[in-house]
Amino acid sequence: MIWKRQDLSFKYTKKYVEILLICAVACFFFKQTLLLVIISFPLFLVLFQLYYFRKVGNGLVFVNDKKRVRLMKGTTAFLELSFQNNGLPIWNGAIVLTFQDCIAPFDADYNSASGFYEVNVPFSIGYKKSVTVQIPVVGIRRGLSRIKGIEVNIPHPLTEGSIILNYEPYILMDAIVYPTIYTIKEEFYPSRLKSGELELNSSLFIDPYFPVGTRDYEPGDQFNHIHWKASAKTQQLQTKVFTKVANVSVLFLVNLADGYRMVHDFEKKIEWLASHIEACYKANVPFAFGINIRSSGKRPFIYIPIGSGDTHRVQALEWLSILSTSNITVPFENIIRYIEAHEELPMSAYILSQQMEKYQPILRTWEQKTSVNYLLEYEGENYD
Repeated sequence: MIWKRQDLSFKYTKKYVEILLICAVACFFFKQTLLLVIISFPLFLVLFQLYYFRKVGNGLVFVNDKKRVRLMKGTTAFLELSFQNNGLPIWNGAIVLTFQDCIAPFDADYNSASGFYEVNVPFSIGYKKSVTVQIPVVGIRRGLSRIKGIEVNIPHPLTEGSIILNYEPYILMDAIVYPTIYTIKEEFYPSRLKSGELELNSSLFIDPYFPVGTRDYEPGDQFNHIHWKASAKTQQLQTKVFTKVANVSVLFLVNLADGYRMVHDFEKKIEWLASHIEACYKANVPFAFGINIRSSGKRPFIYIPIGSGDTHRVQALEWLSILSTSNITVPFENIIRYIEAHEELPMSAYILSQQMEKYQPILRTWEQKTSVNYLLEYEGENYD
């Protein structure tokens, strides 16, 4: 069963039917025609109400598509609920939507209790019609807000009474609020000694798949770099000119454990990491990050490997959005050893942790392979 039905005032309606039927039968036997006509009108309304209550909502379908609404703190968006109706029309109804308080209703009628918001919005839908209800919400705090319930309240159009439909399947739609992101003044310097994807004129490496022009052939040029069409046009050998590229990539490691408990500046460190990820994204710098919070899967901790682009950015920010102080941590030195043994180090690494002297001996080997930046505490001066 998709909708769980609850009838309000239904038993009283049955009593009205019984009383009116007895009165109608009595009028018929005693030949009270006028009184029978008068009684027939409310009897018809009550019988219509019984029929309506039994059938309404049977053809109502909620389109339960998987969808995630993404917000920043203080920004607004819409939760869109789509319905299709193949049964009796619903007039002057209402939808009660319940969701977690990472987001809040914006300019709507609502109630709040125990970490949840309940929003009431009008709802009407005709026979064989489709309706999309938009509920404005605003991001309140970092986190994931799941929709816990959808309730449709259907009043009778003529008499008192109503039907309440509770949607029972798991609701796939949710909303996520990203960490606060600040503008930072960090520069990520490329390496000219390793091939990559960043365009850099002083690099020693070229991108063989991205020619940008031609020049006259010079002794020593590779045979497969000759541009034969251009050579035929100019009647002189022409060599392809390629874009010069360099490697720039960053690894962020953040220690969120202070002994057996979370650090006191948990939220600030999450915002620090989110801001640096956003800076890498805007500069088209590939990045990776590791956090000493336990995770299931291939790695026993949260780790996003080197990557770039929109999908990589969204994946990283969504991980940071769902972290909580109730998560289980792992020793910070374990993720350092794991990355050294199983992952390729990028061109630079940023290590944000307290008690750095404890981990520096383990990181000495990293300093021979990459540029390591030690950050003892959250550095607010990096932000504008």
